[in-house]
Amino acid sequence: MSSVLTDQMVPDDVGAATSGDPQGAVSGGVAIQSPHPSSVSPAPEQFGLGDTTLPPVVVGDTLFEDPGYVSFDIYETAAVQSAIVASCPHAGRGYPAGMLAMAAQPVEALRGLEDFGVDCLLPGLAAVGIPTLVNRVARAFLDVNRDASALDSAMFDGPVKAAKPCHHVRAGYGLIPKLTAARKPIYANRLDAAEASLRTTIVHAPYHAALQRLTDKAMQQHGHVLLVDFHSMPGQDRMNNALPDIIFGDGHGTTLDRATADAVSGFFKDAGLSVGWNHPYAGGHITRSNGDARSARQALQIEINRNLYMDGPARLDSQRTLGLRETISAFGAFLVTTFGETGTAA
Repeated sequence: MSSVLTDQMVPDDVGAATSGDPQGAVSGGVAIQSPHPSSVSPAPEQFGLGDTTLPPVVVGDTLFEDPGYVSFDIYETAAVQSAIVASCPHAGRGYPAGMLAMAAQPVEALRGLEDFGVDCLLPGLAAVGIPTLVNRVARAFLDVNRDASALDSAMFDGPVKAAKPCHHVRAGYGLIPKLTAARKPIYANRLDAAEASLRTTIVHAPYHAALQRLTDKAMQQHGHVLLVDFHSMPGQDRMNNALPDIIFGDGHGTTLDRATADAVSGFFKDAGLSVGWNHPYAGGHITRSNGDARSARQALQIEINRNLYMDGPARLDSQRTLGLRETISAFGAFLVTTFGETGTAA
């Protein structure tokens, strides 16, 4: 996106603030999301882009009481699952109505925390045997790429199960974000302490349980697994320096073996894209908690520059999105053949 954050305390995985008035904002009457009949969706052969502004969806609070409601989608085929699993935690556009009623900021401001439209780049992965888990609830409500204890206790009117504040929490971007991407307070008042456990139960726990099931299945079938966690990033860092097209995060070599790291770099370089490693995005909670370079369980975070597929701050560029989708699909097939059979690209 064109605008960037300038405050040095903002964690590196917080995206640039969006601007403009996305079609379908709350003031325009967003449709209420219906509960999913199933948490597993087939791989879409034709995944049209539709409205490229990707309008937000208001989720009715009563849906959370429906046993059929799930906060994510899993795209997979009936074929045997490969040893690769894909995760997309920050592309959610679902905003619970109760949360919006509590918020001091409009939904347009909250959307700056989204990895805008990165899920639209991933439909081809399922077709090559990579199950793809996509979170559908907005990051402003809860960030599934945080530990469940990464809470700012000062946000609540009573005690919550919070660990010692990490740098994300101190900066305002913990499990339940305190600030928008533009560093505006999301809430004017403290939240009910029960809100922390409610949001964790609705969104965080189910997402990580699904991720565990998918990675365990790959381990059982293949004896090894590679989790690839997809994100998007602005075109510039906080000092307005241009970022490469792709930034890989492996916790500075702790979540992915060197041979596989070299192979994925080579793939994107051969595709004509510039790449970087671990700066400023070294891998978040999902990558670090699911990957160990010394083990059969490995993980990689991929940040995709939004300048590659967006038309301004709040709209996809259809042609470039479809082109990049083909590149990501080819990357998935590459991973299945290079890592999938042996657990390393060596």
